[in-house]
Amino acid sequence: MSHEDSKIDLIKKRKEATFVAQELDNNAPVDKIIEQLEGQLKKNNNIYTLYSQTVRQRRTTASKYRDNKHFLLVGHPLNVFSEDWDGGVTTGYFETFSHKSLLPKMISLIRNIDKKDPVTEYMKKKMIWQDTMQDYKRIMSRMSRKRKYEWINDEVLECPKQLVEIAAYYEQNPDPYFESSYNWYYAGHGNMLMISLNGLDYLLHSEFSCLYISHFMRYNLLIEDDTVVTFDCGEDLNILETISSQYIIALRTKHKIFVLKIHETDGSIQLEKLKEMESTLPFTGISFDEYHKNILYVTTLDYKLTVVNIDRMTGRSRQLRGNFTSLIDNWSTVIGSDRGYFTHVSKGSITLYDKRTNSAFQRWKNLRRITDDIACNDISVASHATDKRLLYFGTDHHLFLMDLRYNKKEKNKLKVVQRWTHGMQCLPTYMSVCKFDFNKELVTLSSQWCEDLCVVSNHADRLTRHTDISSVTIPYRPPSILQVLNEAREKMLCCDLNNPLENRLSTSITGLLVLEQDDKYNLLMLNSLGDVSYHTLCPQYMTAFFDDTSTEVLNDWSKAYKRQPKDLEVSSVEDISNIWKKLKRIPDDFKLGENKFYRKEDKFSEKEIYDAVENEDIDSGLLEIWPKTGFEETRDESSLNLFFCNDDSEIKQ
Repeated sequence: MSHEDSKIDLIKKRKEATFVAQELDNNAPVDKIIEQLEGQLKKNNNIYTLYSQTVRQRRTTASKYRDNKHFLLVGHPLNVFSEDWDGGVTTGYFETFSHKSLLPKMISLIRNIDKKDPVTEYMKKKMIWQDTMQDYKRIMSRMSRKRKYEWINDEVLECPKQLVEIAAYYEQNPDPYFESSYNWYYAGHGNMLMISLNGLDYLLHSEFSCLYISHFMRYNLLIEDDTVVTFDCGEDLNILETISSQYIIALRTKHKIFVLKIHETDGSIQLEKLKEMESTLPFTGISFDEYHKNILYVTTLDYKLTVVNIDRMTGRSRQLRGNFTSLIDNWSTVIGSDRGYFTHVSKGSITLYDKRTNSAFQRWKNLRRITDDIACNDISVASHATDKRLLYFGTDHHLFLMDLRYNKKEKNKLKVVQRWTHGMQCLPTYMSVCKFDFNKELVTLSSQWCEDLCVVSNHADRLTRHTDISSVTIPYRPPSILQVLNEAREKMLCCDLNNPLENRLSTSITGLLVLEQDDKYNLLMLNSLGDVSYHTLCPQYMTAFFDDTSTEVLNDWSKAYKRQPKDLEVSSVEDISNIWKKLKRIPDDFKLGENKFYRKEDKFSEKEIYDAVENEDIDSGLLEIWPKTGFEETRDESSLNLFFCNDDSEIKQ
């Protein structure tokens, strides 16, 4: 056989070669197929490459797509189907949200004008310290090893001055346990909630170190100016979380917990401090048990749980299960809503504990297996659904629904059954779940950024129905208060240059409250300076009946925003002599804001048209057409007789 013949045979063999996964079972579950594909990396390299390009998890999209912002992660809602699912979905499976949000409005008076945002100021101090620490590290990296330190004897160490400065600066770390991109100290239930006392509604909201209780008209969405009662935790003790249950209020600061009781005497409300707890490590979460309402759960940074009995004012502590190598950003919280167990939620796991024995009987930590980006999806918020056997929890990019039913005999374990991609810029820190429409529930997510508000509706009868859910809803993002500011400035409102509103409206969000009102839902948001705004969710057909007055309301609200005047100082003077001669004076009669290139439409009256016809100001060709009526024919249609005449003799003629 010649050398050319061998080449031809080799080419034929290559053309005839096909890559077929013969060992794969088409009827096997998807997880089994994926395991086989991952195990056959060397055998079926082409098949594994195709699998990797389509459904394999990735680290992050930031390095590969630099122009794409990190939070813009594409993802459709995912759903777990039953074993007898045929692989198809019905028409309209992906639904749009049935309601629409009106532009937000402000309902509170402006306070704390000259104060700074405590949420971001805390992070700024840490960032400044980290930047300076990086500069010190660069200086030390350029120094030779001999100059760093040298032992003169057993007791004396000679080292350069820079090393001493670094050691002294390292001890000035404002918070050795905090290195996160968001302030997780404020995560949890938030600092705003509504209570009812003797048929009257009150709004509880915390600002800095003070708790305020104000009269609130929920149907008119009005907050009275005068507060009913206040409670001050002390200087530099900012309130991070506020909760309430049966006339009991609990406040969480960084190192202290305050338990208060509401008393009503002669129509007046007073607050009594029942207990004060203190810890060397920061507290991470507090919550009242929804079933046993006299139980308060308190968690610290080291996964230590304290169960407080409000009636006896006693508590017992327990070390929760969890493997952590460092206490830095080690956030967690405990939620109790069932009779027999409570739920411990950490950044990477969810654990169920028996209330009688305080022992863990089920643990789920498969978060990295159900996300597309495995490097930046940590749990930051969680809340039970209307059916307490279901749990919603949110991460950097997604919202998940978990089935908490557990049966040791049937080997039923915790599993995630739904996933949405919320598209928020920051991690969600607040969540609210309420009833919505028929057999549905409304899930509202909010982060600490003022534009991050996400709404999702879902089926509430998922566990009781006998068939799979027929549709999933795409997450809906309501408009933000910054959009109202832009529209107001287009109307020449909110244009006070000495008191700009951007920084005030961009203040961090610290509270979320959802109120149902007939067919509408009001979403209230509280920022760290005490400003309360609300969105109104209503059916889309009802939006035409509402007048949009959000810009006028914002303009009236901003009139009270007068910051302390500051003297302007000239820092530098630019030389503009080369362009000074080219400047021209604007005429006094020039109208600013008028678009000269806009062509105005000339509107003639009927009288002007008749006068133009009588005076023969119209072209003669147009005058010939003018007197013709619409019923007169203006073309010769004799040729059409060839097609519509039935008599052959007439055609011959």
